[in-house]
Amino acid sequence: MLLKSLVFLVLTTLLVAGCGGGSADNATGVSKLAQSQKCMDASCHAGSVSPGTGALIVQEWLNSTHNTNNGAGCADCHEPHPGHPESCAKCHGGGSGVATQNPDASRKCDKCHGLSHPNDIQVRLAPQHFGNMTASINNSTYRASYLSSNYVGNCRKCHNPHDPTTAMSANAEWAESGHGNVLSGARTRYEFKTRGSYEPVNLTFQYYCVRCHTSTGYIQFVTSGFSDLKPFAGPGYAVVQNYPVKVAPGAAQPADAPSPDKTKEVTACNVCHDNGAGRAYNWATRAVPAYRGYYNFSSSNSSPTVKLNNKVTVYPDLSDSNVCIPCHSGRGLGSMIYDAQAAGMDFSNTSTPGAHDRAAATLIFRTGGYEFIGRNYVPARFLHGKIGVANEHGTGNAGPCATCHMKTPTPHDFQPVVKDSTGTITSIASTACAHCHTGDPLQLTPAVLQTKKEGYAAAIAMLNVLKTDSTLPANPLNPSRSKVRPLANKNSDYNAAFPGGGANTMGAFFNASLLQNEPCAFAHNPQYTKRLIYDSIDWLNNGVLDNDVEAAINNATLAVNSSTGKVSLSNPIMGGNYIAAQAPGVAYAAAFAKVKADAINWLLGGPGGGRP
Repeated sequence: MLLKSLVFLVLTTLLVAGCGGGSADNATGVSKLAQSQKCMDASCHAGSVSPGTGALIVQEWLNSTHNTNNGAGCADCHEPHPGHPESCAKCHGGGSGVATQNPDASRKCDKCHGLSHPNDIQVRLAPQHFGNMTASINNSTYRASYLSSNYVGNCRKCHNPHDPTTAMSANAEWAESGHGNVLSGARTRYEFKTRGSYEPVNLTFQYYCVRCHTSTGYIQFVTSGFSDLKPFAGPGYAVVQNYPVKVAPGAAQPADAPSPDKTKEVTACNVCHDNGAGRAYNWATRAVPAYRGYYNFSSSNSSPTVKLNNKVTVYPDLSDSNVCIPCHSGRGLGSMIYDAQAAGMDFSNTSTPGAHDRAAATLIFRTGGYEFIGRNYVPARFLHGKIGVANEHGTGNAGPCATCHMKTPTPHDFQPVVKDSTGTITSIASTACAHCHTGDPLQLTPAVLQTKKEGYAAAIAMLNVLKTDSTLPANPLNPSRSKVRPLANKNSDYNAAFPGGGANTMGAFFNASLLQNEPCAFAHNPQYTKRLIYDSIDWLNNGVLDNDVEAAINNATLAVNSSTGKVSLSNPIMGGNYIAAQAPGVAYAAAFAKVKADAINWLLGGPGGGRP
């Protein structure tokens, strides 16, 4: 009997009260452990098993700070009636038999936790639970929170109700990740819960942000066979839908209509974890099928308007990593540009498909980049797409995302490397790398990986430089002197620099956006990434694929700001500037030469190198 391992503190008050006094206050001086002894008796709940974890509920509670810090006993959560039932009542009647079976839904957690309890550990140490629905960020957007409307009374979507303590380190890791960042623009820039569609997923040109920028929207999407994109609001709130509308040339889309539900969601625990019965706290990975995605696009203000939809892209079945793919496969593919060309796109006056952010899956599985005709993009030596598939190289069966990003000492920060305060890689945390890169021709060390990262950043910076033409006159519509000329109707002329080559120019700009918004592309698929950058620079240099990339980089110049007389160059991957705004001079020339050398060394393997 489990009670033999416990200290028996059965006092008179306990014998009378049964499961306890039903209050978090402990005015009697009797410990929560003592108050809960009757509940844990072998004839009562000693053998009760958690429906979420399958573990003994008694043992889970004993492990928690609800017990060890004398915080809350059985009756504090399962009130109202402490005699539930009294032992005598089992045979002689009496006792109500009434206890709250779901204290979370009944808001019993609020007795000790929440904004009405200023000393609550959540309020003191994790106010992100509650966010801030009245103050704003930059006076424009409300912050997100863990306890958005759909999570009120649903603490168990992230916490084991009987032992919220043991997994606290995982919760803390998650809170430091992008998935738990309540201030990120990915959570706050729009009312993402309103940006959904009631139209079929394969046909709609309306917003579908809801599927990745909210937990509720994601779960609706993946549990509906990737079809449900509907907007939502918390219980009791009216649902508001925002979607793009046809506007006059040059006009902006109207601002989103506000939702009466002011809470905004992060990517919560139950997005990735579900035991098949709606419970997340056993940490089972949510079962998600292999992703089938539609990349729809409408060139809204161009004539003719090109509409691309109803074309599915199928990703491989990656087991646990299937959870990641729907939100890390972007919103546009380079191949869509060829589809648009075939549909009669006017490249001199049009909008363009966009890849969106963190589209790692499109690089790993080579679905995303704009591939120039006549060029080979199949990597000569590449296994990253097979990591965690059929135990490739002993990497198990969780798929590449979960294997690389979560086989670490701190899996819920999703970081395969450790970086210092400057962003420099100091160690490799993921154990997956060593399965292949031990004894590799180029041994993977933190220093090697940092060098690759710096080379990638320099190559993207040079691609951005080659997207411009320093000889173009300054123009209010084109202050950066882009080779793609912005037009007054908010479309662009992709034929301007190289007449008739609009598809390739759009493709080069697409690649720049795809890669700049995927800062780890250099690791996800190195050779594919290099070839996309190389060919994009090759085209943008002179409108011909003639392998003059080294010369293009060496001959590149920065445009002088016509207002200030200064030049500058930002670091698109690591932030900050390679060259802070300054007048052209010796320091500028030296800094620019270093960026060029780093780009050439990474992209071509060094001076004199060829296409990667």
